[in-house]
Amino acid sequence: MKRMIFNPVLLNFKNMLKRAFSVNSSNYVKHSLNNKLKVRAWQTHEYGDLKNVQLDEVRIPVIRKPTDVLVQVNSASVNPIDILMLGGYGKTLMQVPRNWELELPLIVGRDFCGTIIGKGQSVCNDYKVGDEVYGFVPLYNSGTFSEAIITDVSYLLPKPKHLTHFESASMVYATMTAWSALYVFGNMLSKQKKGLRVLILGASGGVGTAAIQILKSQQCHVFATCSEDAIPLVTELGADNVFNYKDQDFEQKIEQEGRYHIILDGARMGHQNIPKGWKFDTYISLNSPLLKNTDQYGLLPGLAYSLSDVLESNLKRFKDGSSIVWGFFVPSRNGFEFINELITDKKIKPIIHKKFSFDQLPEALQTVADGHLRGKVVIDYQ
Repeated sequence: MKRMIFNPVLLNFKNMLKRAFSVNSSNYVKHSLNNKLKVRAWQTHEYGDLKNVQLDEVRIPVIRKPTDVLVQVNSASVNPIDILMLGGYGKTLMQVPRNWELELPLIVGRDFCGTIIGKGQSVCNDYKVGDEVYGFVPLYNSGTFSEAIITDVSYLLPKPKHLTHFESASMVYATMTAWSALYVFGNMLSKQKKGLRVLILGASGGVGTAAIQILKSQQCHVFATCSEDAIPLVTELGADNVFNYKDQDFEQKIEQEGRYHIILDGARMGHQNIPKGWKFDTYISLNSPLLKNTDQYGLLPGLAYSLSDVLESNLKRFKDGSSIVWGFFVPSRNGFEFINELITDKKIKPIIHKKFSFDQLPEALQTVADGHLRGKVVIDYQ
């Protein structure tokens, strides 16, 4: 009799603890990670050279917020921002959303595809333990070059059924960066899309190949620059006019095409180096000096210096009706849903430069650092 009375009490107490800590299926977590309390992760203990990155064992991340999702990572991709952050890029400004907590050791990596192994109590039933998902983590959070990560439920979606894990991971950060630059900073959210004339500088990289496909899905007229060997790829993706940037008359050819609604600079040409004959409404740089300035001058002076820089740049272009803006990744749920719909409808596809294993991550980082990519570099954790 005592046993029958005691069991419901224990059950209620167990459920109360589960609600208090906002964790579901902790037993499943341990089982899926082979009963380990730690996982492998690539991290750096000091800013500087890529050689500082080392493979360590770290504790499995703990769910702290009701909207947190714990994911076992199956694949990720390498982005240029990862290289920059390993060198200390953004360490000053990123401390604000981190509440000035110690940022080292640092794990980078921004996107992922994997399996849910735990979730907070406010995560809806649309996402269950065992579901395959893909998504991203913000710049100020611990990154995805780890076998297990935490991200907010608003930053993930079900994995596309027709893509592999590494193909899915390759479609997140670079594609979202292209969307952010064009739609948020290029103001395409409020522009007539059909017939919009967009010039993409450096069109064969991760952001460039994504931008071409996004724009063509919206019936824009795409002009693209790349090296000669990348012309077949860029043309296949749908670019209407492709220019070899090594041609002697390269600048003249672009000038002869007339005025562009948007120039998306994925080649780091810089607005100060744009030929005077090029006409445009909006120039979007993906090489914003904001994080660099705050690192060099401090938080407030760096912000002031950056504001001065963008104002000065726009004053010089004011007479011809042009504007200079900085574009960067925006962690937008609406943007991700828009991209996911294009992926699901097969209007954009993954472009893979090379695949590496998890143990080969340093080599993958070096490949991205060397540049001249044709699409994305991906990491297969399996």
